Amino acid sequence: MKMKQSVNQLTKSRPFKLGLTSTALASLLLLAACGSKNADAATSKNITVSIPSQLMTLDPTQASDTTSGEVLNNVEEGLLTVGKNNKKVPGLATKWTESKDGLTYTFTLRHDANWNDGKPVTAQDFVYGWRRTVDPATKSVNGYRYSGIVNADAVMAGKKKPETLGVSAQGKYQFTVKLEHPMATFLTLMSNAEFLPQEQSAVEKYGKAYGTNAKKMSYDGPYTVKSWNGTNDTWTLVKNNHYWNKNNIHLNNVNYQVVKTTTTGLTLYKSGKLDQTEISGTQVKQQKNDKAFKQVLSGIGTYVVTNEKSPSSALLKKAFNNIYIRKALSLSVDRDTYTQKTAADGSESALGFVSRNLGKSPKDGSDFAKDAYVKNTADSGVAYNLKLAKEYWAKGLKQLGVSSLSFTFTVDEDDSWDTISQYLQQTWSQNLKGCHVTLQKVPKTTRVKKLLGSDFDVILTSWSADYDPTTFLDMMTTGNSYNFGGWSSSEYDSLMKTANTTANMQTRWDAMVKAEKLLMKAQGVIPLYQNATNYMRNPKLTGVINNAAGGEPGWRGVDLK
Repeated sequence: MKMKQSVNQLTKSRPFKLGLTSTALASLLLLAACGSKNADAATSKNITVSIPSQLMTLDPTQASDTTSGEVLNNVEEGLLTVGKNNKKVPGLATKWTESKDGLTYTFTLRHDANWNDGKPVTAQDFVYGWRRTVDPATKSVNGYRYSGIVNADAVMAGKKKPETLGVSAQGKYQFTVKLEHPMATFLTLMSNAEFLPQEQSAVEKYGKAYGTNAKKMSYDGPYTVKSWNGTNDTWTLVKNNHYWNKNNIHLNNVNYQVVKTTTTGLTLYKSGKLDQTEISGTQVKQQKNDKAFKQVLSGIGTYVVTNEKSPSSALLKKAFNNIYIRKALSLSVDRDTYTQKTAADGSESALGFVSRNLGKSPKDGSDFAKDAYVKNTADSGVAYNLKLAKEYWAKGLKQLGVSSLSFTFTVDEDDSWDTISQYLQQTWSQNLKGCHVTLQKVPKTTRVKKLLGSDFDVILTSWSADYDPTTFLDMMTTGNSYNFGGWSSSEYDSLMKTANTTANMQTRWDAMVKAEKLLMKAQGVIPLYQNATNYMRNPKLTGVINNAAGGEPGWRGVDLK
């Protein structure tokens, strides 16, 4: 379970304030009613935790935000789950085989898995769910991850019917997947939300309302959702007695509360109203010696996107398609000083778009981020050189035929992004002559919609890695649903095609390294830092697993002693 607003800071570190706003007080009163003191929770096996943003959907085909992903991880289960250190753990599949040519995977499903209505989970539920996800009518933003499965690309392009997707059921408990080419990441994808089974009767019963509230959904995982009407800031995960491994589920209820400021979260934690909450900024330094403090250097990368296809004006479209403008914005950012002295929360400045520790070279075991890192300032993509930034900015403006540039910078409204957004606004406005930045703070749900709709000028976002370097790199291919700014390169696309279709691991590695270097040289995105996630967590909570990158088991196996 990743409690990350990753997407997870301060221009100057702000002093910790005990004062609460009226909104914070309302949250406090609400938690006083529905939450419990930590000591009482140990008896009831009920806990209350904060999360930075609202739940957007329970439909695994539509989930694109971290909150939805976290909840789905706890209420649904696919073929595999994730254990400590990203180890693949059997989920609904008890075993699986791979053909010698790497083109066919066969999964044997357990016979004791059921939906919360008591009906068995079968291979046909996977066939139906996977076909629904690639069906262009569902407009799944994660459908691209099916690329490589027989006919997936043709189905998503509307050239073939979903029924031609390379999946099939042999009886109730055998599920087969056929690939067009070997996929090095295939098994690691199987714990992702977009590969979950779906109960056809429930999807058809609720239609467009499927997954829009707690009651219009079916569950096959450790928990079910209660008290979520689709827009509220609180909901509860309740132990699912139909879950096949319910004896390993020790918490009866997990109450979620949206808490948008870490100041409020810490206050609620200290008063016993929360069993886990994120903290940031100066709070990290203040709390790091507390036995409740936990820090994880995650695989989350925070970065800036400039909109090259549909910003708010024709001038901005020309500007963000100008490499000198993009590079100037990036070169003016002193990432090391920001992470070490301003944020000071354990985050590390980015080496590139891909986070550290996401892949090891098949040749010598070196880390991908270090292999792909470019020291040359002009080509680095993450270097700091204010003199060159000013030179590029002036050159870009001259090419545009203007003396100034104004744009809106969109960020989440929760305070975990206050510091970095203020820092960037100040950095660009003060150091780049004629650069005028308007900061726009919006709820995370709104920011995600703006991202997916390319409705922004410049936007702050982040990405949580869930398998290897391609989890970042695939996003920047032409036409990908997560290529929010519309950057495009045919050479890059060709390199990623090689990386995703070759069975030779060294060839794959070399293609990914070249793609990363090309992306940074072109400044297709502006990477900032790799997040550290900092928690205050009830020391009585045991069995919590936080992987630096990839998936996590969620509340599976967690207990309150």
